[in-house]
Amino acid sequence: METQLNTHGFKVTRSIKINVSSEKLWDIIGPGFSDAYMWASSVDHSVGKGNSEFEGAPCDERFCDVNAKGFNKIEEKLVKYSNEFMNLAYEVTKGMPGFISKAVNDWKVIPSGGNTSVLEMNAEFQLKGFMGRFMKPMMQKKMAGLLDIVLEDAKIYAETGMISEHKRNRIETLNQKNKVAA
Repeated sequence: METQLNTHGFKVTRSIKINVSSEKLWDIIGPGFSDAYMWASSVDHSVGKGNSEFEGAPCDERFCDVNAKGFNKIEEKLVKYSNEFMNLAYEVTKGMPGFISKAVNDWKVIPSGGNTSVLEMNAEFQLKGFMGRFMKPMMQKKMAGLLDIVLEDAKIYAETGMISEHKRNRIETLNQKNKVAA
């Protein structure tokens, strides 16, 4: 799935060692793909829909309410899914700001011996137009930080069964907004 990036694109790769078996971690990431809202602080709600062309995939698409400046609802389509290789990738098909022409994220669970594994994310973004050129440095920094938080969220959830402080804070913020709105 390697593509040539133009001068307006960028990639962000991040990984984290997690002290659980690769099978346990993959259950959260792969079969649990639709349920990212349960642990990821950047996802307020998610639901999967459709039968996937990929064997074992829980759905074809995921619809998410996200915690992101400038947009709050995205739609994603699985473009790769393998239980055998503990690997999936999805492309955001709707909901990104207009200057982002493509956003793909590839997740891989890598056995690391014993009861440890590595979760790796490779995100690729294509930007367009003046805004794309203008926003590229800020987007690179923001996406790198976001992926770091998502990996930390996954680590805490996988290792403890509890949500991270980031996720707890996000839930508290949403609860406060709901109280004000009521």
